Amino acid sequence: MYKIREIKNKAEQSETMVQEICRDIKKLDFAKKHITTTITALHRLTMLVSAVEQLQVMASKRQYKEAAAQLEAVNQLCSHFEAYRDIPKITELREKFKNIKQILKSHVFSDFSSLGTGKETEETNLLQQLSDACLVVDALEPSVREELVNNFCRRELTSYEQIFEGAELAKLDKTERRYAWIKRRIRTNEEIFKIFPPSWHVPYLLNIQFCKKTRKQLEGILDNLTERPDVGTLLLALQRTIEFEDELAEKFGGDSRSSEIGLDIEEIGRPENNRQNVSDIRKKYERKLAANQGNSTEEKDGNKDLSVPGAGVCLHVLFTVPSSTKILIYVSVI
Repeated sequence: MYKIREIKNKAEQSETMVQEICRDIKKLDFAKKHITTTITALHRLTMLVSAVEQLQVMASKRQYKEAAAQLEAVNQLCSHFEAYRDIPKITELREKFKNIKQILKSHVFSDFSSLGTGKETEETNLLQQLSDACLVVDALEPSVREELVNNFCRRELTSYEQIFEGAELAKLDKTERRYAWIKRRIRTNEEIFKIFPPSWHVPYLLNIQFCKKTRKQLEGILDNLTERPDVGTLLLALQRTIEFEDELAEKFGGDSRSSEIGLDIEEIGRPENNRQNVSDIRKKYERKLAANQGNSTEEKDGNKDLSVPGAGVCLHVLFTVPSSTKILIYVSVI
């Protein structure tokens, strides 16, 4: 009986010892995990500090290609410290990174401002440098790309506004020259357009801006007419507009209204048409104009994304209505 009790006591002592050992092992394991996490965080912090310093050097030297890859690396490293963003050292690094991105943006915009000044022909490596700069823009916020493209399109169309707002060319019979201008401009600057990534759709966005400005100028010409316009001039302007829009639809995608409007042009142009047919056409396009004005309001409220071809509004809608509608109303009234 004594032996049994002794064995039982030893067994209990052994069990207690095992539990204590297990408890110590758990503490060690827990400490090891914390040490591993700490070492990993410190290693990433060291990498982040080094990467930010390297990026600063690249930005100062305008090494855009290398800076683009470095931006991606820093962004990835910063994501590991979201939970520690209130720590002073992390806050300091994030602020430094933000300033470097602003410097890169400033350098890129400054370099792009030299386009069209003839500097690209003097400096053979400028176009390649700007192509690399596009990689940096893609690595920055999306708003930077949008701002850069808008600035480029606005500069490209500055001379267009100056030329066709003048008294000599601000006429309906000069409408065809407007479309010849934009086609020649794109053809002449073909090498410049190649620096932009295809995913940016810069030629498409440039044509959107061109259509908007052309629509505004032609509407101003129509609204400021002081005497009865020539029917032939009006119809020719409309026909050239339709042809231009068909070219845009073929190049960038989208449907065309040339068949419908073309039939109406033929009807108006036939001498055998009576006054009733002309009146019907006029009423038809007055309704289209009213409907389009309503759609324009909806598009503003709906925040359509026009950054890619075929998104929301087609190029021909941006131009044909209401300008062609107004022209047909003018013709049918005459």
